[in-house]
Amino acid sequence: MNRLNNNSLESLEYLKELCEKEIISWPIDFEFYQASKTQLEETLKYWFGNETWSSSGDSFIQFGKDASGSMFLLWFYPKLKTEPPVVFMDSEGDAYLVSSSITEFVKQMASGFLFFSGSWIEPNSKEKKDLNWTLLKKLVNEHFGVKHINPEELTKIAKLNHPSFSDWAESKI
Repeated sequence: MNRLNNNSLESLEYLKELCEKEIISWPIDFEFYQASKTQLEETLKYWFGNETWSSSGDSFIQFGKDASGSMFLLWFYPKLKTEPPVVFMDSEGDAYLVSSSITEFVKQMASGFLFFSGSWIEPNSKEKKDLNWTLLKKLVNEHFGVKHINPEELTKIAKLNHPSFSDWAESKI
């Protein structure tokens, strides 16, 4: 069963607020989006090409998508003992472990880098001007009490603490 603790719930609400106030907006290719359980199950059935992906007890909560419809999700796997990690399932069939938790993901979003194809890349000069990166960093840093965020380092930590999501997804196709 996918239960969220108070920290995850608060971080989801904070992320939603940042998006609604358009503090998180283009060029960050992320839209806060929560699919119903039925909608998500139908989408995952098409993504995996079958309904057996959930046979081992794994489940998801979708909390975002990008412009192509690729999904940002919280992954609940049977041996999970901590907050659920953030994973990304793209519209081309690739799957990535992104972050150890929704809280860490919000920090990554404020790092000044953009998530693209499983990596965090530096925005180009136009993208740097399209968003008030300074305000986003300031608000997130104050909210979570952090100074410097290295998004790739947070992804590496997630990979040390959680199973390979890419391997798991591949095994279900």
